[in-house]
This record gives sequence, C-alpha cells and structure tokens, in this order.
Amino acid sequence: MQPMKMEPVLVERIWGGRRLAELFGKPLAPGVRVGESWELSDHPHGRSRVADGPLAGRTLREVLERHGPAVLGPEGLARGWGERFGLLIKFIDAADRLSVQVHPDDACAAALAPGERGKTECWVVVRAEPGAWLIHGLVPGVTREALAAAIAERPAGKAGRLEELLARRPVRAGDFIWVPAGTVHAIGPGLVLAEIQQSSDLTYRVFDWNRRGEDGAPRSLHVREALQVIRFSGDGPPPGGRGKTVDEPGLTVEHLADCTAFGLSRVCLAGRSWAGRTGGECAAAVVLDGAGRLASGSAAMPVRAGDTVLVPAECGQYVLEASEPLTVLVAAPPGKAPVR
Repeated sequence: MQPMKMEPVLVERIWGGRRLAELFGKPLAPGVRVGESWELSDHPHGRSRVADGPLAGRTLREVLERHGPAVLGPEGLARGWGERFGLLIKFIDAADRLSVQVHPDDACAAALAPGERGKTECWVVVRAEPGAWLIHGLVPGVTREALAAAIAERPAGKAGRLEELLARRPVRAGDFIWVPAGTVHAIGPGLVLAEIQQSSDLTYRVFDWNRRGEDGAPRSLHVREALQVIRFSGDGPPPGGRGKTVDEPGLTVEHLADCTAFGLSRVCLAGRSWAGRTGGECAAAVVLDGAGRLASGSAAMPVRAGDTVLVPAECGQYVLEASEPLTVLVAAPPGKAPVR
C-alpha cells in the first residue's frame, strides 16, 4: 500500500461561501455556497474517494473493504474502524455564522439516534477575518433550567437573553479549539477552519438566529435533544495534548490532542524533512499551508495547502519534505499522533 491523496465531498450549506476555492483550489460549482469539504470520510452521508494512484476513484469504504488490514493494521481493525473509519476530517468555510448547537457523546447518541456515533471534535483556525469570534461553551453557572427558560423566551428575530448565556471568544489564525461532546458551540462568520472529529453527522440545534432555509421555512431546532446532551456542570474531558514536543530550526511538532476518539499533532517545517511513523495504524496528513512532498517507500507525491493524504498502516514510515514553510496536521487513532 502507498499513501493516498483523497478527493473530498463538497457540501453546500446555507452559511457557506467560496473561500475553499480561493484558498485550496476546491472545484466549487458556479454560484454554490460550499460550507464543508469532507476531506476524509467514510460516513454514509458522504464518502471521500481516492484521487489518484492504483486505487483512484474508489471510495474510502471500498478501500477498507478490500484492503482493511493493510490500511488499518490489526489494532485499527480491533477498534472497529473497518466497519466505519473512525475519523471525519473537514475544511469549513463560515461566510455566515453557524447555528448554536451541540453534539452528543457516544452514550447519548446510542440512546437518541441508534446507529450513529457521538461527536467530539476540534478545530484549527486556518483563516480569520479581523474581529472573528466563535461561541465555545456556556458562561459559568448556567443551569439546564436557566438555558431552557432563555430559549423559550427569545424575542422574535433575536437571541435575547440566550446570547448572554453563551461564552463568546475571539479567535485568530493558528488557534486550536477543543470541542468535546456536550459543549454548546457556534462558529462565527469570517472563519475557515480545519475540523478533526469522530465520524458522526449528528447535530442538535439550540438556536439558528431565526434563519430560514432554502425553502423559506424556519430551520428546525432540536431543543429537547440538546438539553439532554449539553454538559452543564464540571469541566469536559481535556484534549490530552502535550504541547510543543519538538522545537528545532526549521521544525516544530505540537501535540494538540489525544482523546479516546483520536490524536492530533501539528507539524511545521521549512528547508528540511520530517519522518513520521504510523505506529502500526493509519495516519492522515492535512496540509494547511505551503507546499512540499510526501514520500513513503518508493512512492512520492507533491502536496499543497488543501490536500489530505491517508497513510496506510502498512507504510510504516512516511516523510514530509519542504523547501518553503509547510504546515500539516497529522490525525491518527488514539495514542498514535506524532510527538517527535
């Protein structure tokens, strides 16, 4: 097996824009507002395909069905990633603000939507307009009863007191934001993000700014379900990242997250190479900025901003090379994201 550059699924959203074409060269159809590019996905709502090489055109599902042991390794198969790949990786273009929403954990998802998984996720900000913001949790002390009352008393066309209960924070390019399941959140306008998440498409909207859908009707909310899954007390599970683990001329490695669902590191290099190891499982390299080359064994491919490459377990080692600055996220199963 050799590394596979992936062809994403482009998803139109009412809040989406055109910047995924401008920043990453994504092939957006004329006049379409694309909010999400599902870079690496085995979810039934959208499965990415291999872009080139011997397996070009096959979906990730087809690849796993034919080559699961080589791609996932024994540990990956034991995790159940052969039934559905555990990661879903996206680029998000928020031209307008997204709904105030929450995702369930695995237990709540099993109870409320059998067959679906929970959704812990995290974001790395790729681009941010001046003054960009997002909502990340509730202000301290908010109870389920207080939130339910604020939702119920919203004045027409406004968030009302509800907005006072939401924790808003400014963000800028490069920021890492951890969003464990149960966290109320909303992405503000003017942001392009890379999102690493569990393979789930389960979202409960709390409020959508009284926005109407393409059919002219108000977009549906899921208040009852949301109130069941929101985490109201105590801190959420930490990301588990170890921070900057390598800091050398031309190379930094920052270990961002290592939770029960996935691990994530950010590798920045310039004028040198860096060797990563799959550790017996697969890895996904997501290029945020710059250009370079990814090689494994006798196979090599150019990579640039916007590319996502799946590195099978069987590769063992892969090398990133860059003469100019290159920033890459490396996502992997738990305990497998690089620290050096």
